Amino acid sequence: MRAIGPFQMETPKSVRFGAGSLSHLGSHADGARRILLLTGQRNAGREGLPQQITALCEGRDLQQAVCPRGEPTTEGVQALRETIASPPDLIVAFGGGSVLDTAKALSALLRHPGRPEEFLEGVPGSRPIPGPCIPWIGVPTTAGTGAEATKNAVLKSASLGVKRSMRSPFLMADSVIVDPFLTRGLPPGVLGATGMDAFVQLLEAYVSRRSTVPVRALVRSAMTAHLDGLRTLAGSPQDEDARTAISYGALVSGIALANAGLGAAHGFAAAVGGLFPIPHGLLCAVFLPTVLSLNAEQIRADITELFSGIATGDPVVWLSQRVRSTAALFGLPEDLRSFAIPKSLVPELARLSAGSSMRGNPRDLTQEEKESAISLLI
Repeated sequence: MRAIGPFQMETPKSVRFGAGSLSHLGSHADGARRILLLTGQRNAGREGLPQQITALCEGRDLQQAVCPRGEPTTEGVQALRETIASPPDLIVAFGGGSVLDTAKALSALLRHPGRPEEFLEGVPGSRPIPGPCIPWIGVPTTAGTGAEATKNAVLKSASLGVKRSMRSPFLMADSVIVDPFLTRGLPPGVLGATGMDAFVQLLEAYVSRRSTVPVRALVRSAMTAHLDGLRTLAGSPQDEDARTAISYGALVSGIALANAGLGAAHGFAAAVGGLFPIPHGLLCAVFLPTVLSLNAEQIRADITELFSGIATGDPVVWLSQRVRSTAALFGLPEDLRSFAIPKSLVPELARLSAGSSMRGNPRDLTQEEKESAISLLI
């Protein structure tokens, strides 16, 4: 029996999950007169979306803002902030991880003076978010990042040349509505990359040196169903049970990483993604088999426990093969060679990978090990 040590759990104030749950949006927006609807480019053109949200929030003043394409940047968030004439009472974030992270950043920046760079962790002279932010509701339309349930907004900064987080308990969502129906129509590449991101988050939170008994219990409730659901959707995209499974897995992955941290796969992904426009979930999927090998001795018992009755032979090798085969079902590459990353950047990428995610890795990696892992894939 695993000892139950002290722990603290940080979660959104309210979570509503299930097919059709978007219909309850209005009840979660009670008391808000001015609502900012934040979407990405794809959902901005979603047929009937503004009208649907307007109907669900009847009687409120609804303003719509659209995030720039790609992963959120400090420059993009600042530009978006300047288009919003007056702070809303509530932000409704309808989209993928980039939209949800942008909503978190705006919830702070529309309440507290300062530029995004001033609140990025790990940046010299940065400062914490000083207090409560504008309430926001997260409505994810992908089953991947779990950003609806986390307390950090990941932003790239071109001026600083880094990818860092605004991180604070004040950024946690007031409400989360996870409706698996909203993930219908995702392109296979997006479904695969975001689904693999959630899988890596579940796994890294489970084996993290900061993991806890409740985090592990949550991950066990989602892990195998998420992976099976993802593999099913690769061939049967209309399977609603599989879609529900991966939506649940993504939600749990966000709660798990918010309370247990992550590991080296995300550390490497953050470093490479900070310099190259490569989808984050793809990076995580590519790095995971190498990271599993690096951590094999520390995680073998955990993998055996997590995939009891499923894994065959060496559980770490089995899982590495399972990860590669699942990624291949969605056409994701096994390495990063097609992105033409210069070998000369390996030492710098290894140095940049020493971010917050690395602190949860089951063991410390040397600079040489990090360089070797990156070199193997580029």
